Amino acid sequence: MEWPWRLARPLILALSALLGAGSAAPAPASTAEKEALVARSVAALRANACDEAALSALRRAFTETFPATLPADVATYLPVPHQLCEDRVRADAPPQRGLILTGLAFPDAAHRQDPVSRQVFNRVLHGYVQAADDEWRLAFRVLYNDRQEGAERLAPRAMRALLRVRAAATAMVGDPRRVLQRPIALWIRADGNGGAAQSGPNLYLLGAAEREPLELLRQVAHEFGHLFLPGIGPLTDPEEWGNGFLGEMLILRWLARAADAADAPVPREALAAYLRQEAEPLARAFAAAGWGALVGHERSTGGLRLLLGMVLHLEDTRGTEAVGMLLRTVRGTAITDWAAAGRPLLSSLDDRNPVKEREPGRE
Repeated sequence: MEWPWRLARPLILALSALLGAGSAAPAPASTAEKEALVARSVAALRANACDEAALSALRRAFTETFPATLPADVATYLPVPHQLCEDRVRADAPPQRGLILTGLAFPDAAHRQDPVSRQVFNRVLHGYVQAADDEWRLAFRVLYNDRQEGAERLAPRAMRALLRVRAAATAMVGDPRRVLQRPIALWIRADGNGGAAQSGPNLYLLGAAEREPLELLRQVAHEFGHLFLPGIGPLTDPEEWGNGFLGEMLILRWLARAADAADAPVPREALAAYLRQEAEPLARAFAAAGWGALVGHERSTGGLRLLLGMVLHLEDTRGTEAVGMLLRTVRGTAITDWAAAGRPLLSSLDDRNPVKEREPGRE
């Protein structure tokens, strides 16, 4: 006698539930659960580096929702493809250590859709930095689509550029706007002709076209500057907000003075040559023109160039510490606000950092 399906179905479902009860539990979905899973797995591997169950659990932790923090020695046991990197920007400070998870990974549901274009992405790289307590903390996600030609090659290069830019910025001036407390996303979008953009906590490379190493580093520094530095503007040209140009000038300058990382695609000599052409003339122009040259140019390209020159000249004559003070004390976004914050720093005497030259110009 054949059982009616409506009677058999509940029995089949019950049997499936019983059989499933003894199978492996699914990977934890939340960040906190993943962090706990990693901690348990690493603790087990410290005791026995060949513990297959711990290695399997650790591998399972790096699927979809990734941990936000990792133990200091996690790289010793990681069963997934990864890259370690190091950037020393200041001789008197420890280097920034980075950990890039380079294996195939799919973004979790909360981080797969670009909030601006609403485009959905199907691949992600995660970049961690080691904090002062040696714990690894998630700093960057680079998202792309594997169907987009060139994106898979560009993504790890973009991640490495992000880590170098972050190392330079934090080593020299800290985190003046406290924007690095949460991970930053960089999206490699299909649309665009090789440019870059920024919107809120999101950075964009527009198109996966091949970029020269210096150009990629410049683009990342520029867009990171929009996020990391206080605003400059609104301006009539060349962009509405000028802090991207300031980020570009300062960060590339700091990297040009830093020791070359072993895997740095842009040597210091190339950065120095770029800065001799693009940045140093701005500092000289401000030193020659003085404050009065800003009058009437508060929203133009000319005013922005003078302001960039003022900040570079401030670093030349008062040191990077004064630039950090400027970033923390400017109270407004207009060029006149920046000038008001910068002028006392240039004109005051400081025993720890004496004036090296006279104040440029007088109104």
